[in-house]
Amino acid sequence: MITKKILITGGYSGIGLELSKILFNEGHKIGLIIKNENRKLEFLREYPEFNTLEIDIFLADLSNQEQIIQVANDIRNRWGKIDILFNNAGVLLGEKLLSAQGNEMHFEINTLAHYLLTLKLKPLLQESGGAIVINTATDGLHYIKTIDIQDLFNPKKFKKLFGSYTQSKLALVLLMNKISDEWFKNNIRIINVSPGGNKTKLTEGKGMPAWMTPLMVLLYKNPIHGAKLLYGAAFNESYKDKTGIYLQNGKIQKIKLSLNEVQESEILKRYKISF
Repeated sequence: MITKKILITGGYSGIGLELSKILFNEGHKIGLIIKNENRKLEFLREYPEFNTLEIDIFLADLSNQEQIIQVANDIRNRWGKIDILFNNAGVLLGEKLLSAQGNEMHFEINTLAHYLLTLKLKPLLQESGGAIVINTATDGLHYIKTIDIQDLFNPKKFKKLFGSYTQSKLALVLLMNKISDEWFKNNIRIINVSPGGNKTKLTEGKGMPAWMTPLMVLLYKNPIHGAKLLYGAAFNESYKDKTGIYLQNGKIQKIKLSLNEVQESEILKRYKISF
């Protein structure tokens, strides 16, 4: 197997950690974006095998747009290319929180952060000559019929899991799909992947509705399940000519929605930085 340079957000826990282990064991060069120095030290104490020259750790709080710009510049200074970008980090919260930019936190991290990061890293993706951007989505996006842009920014009524979380995941997919055809001309493919239900700190936290707990215990799987779905999307040859697709259980599902120009413009106005 040809080794690749792979950048992962949220690669230090849950699904992302299992994905990092798979890729590391295959000999790929890995880059992890971790929130801060303390989180980095905790991670390396718990997983000393990752304290190696084959793994680069970059620091950024993904809820802070300025830090995303800074970490993208750091990566561009240290890496010559990116073959695969896994936009995997995410939050699933039990209450409404606003970011430093004044955006609802699911929208800030799950949508804006990864779209901004991807745009800023485009030069490195182009250098690959065949890069892939994998966005961690969620189940059921192909069933959703509407997206409420204003509620996405600052919901009037907070709803666990099926409110801000799901809408923020959908928003990222729709933003990415709008650029997918143009980026395909630059040999960059974009694939959106649901990892399915996995038992992680995220799904075991306060963001899950109480009535979902019994279902989670019975039906949710070890996070290696989700990691393998993300891995498969990046390495399965059957997707090599595909872009702007959404995978659930490894199968392509058609998302009926798309963003119009007004909706896209309103979302981009939520950035407090220029790019």
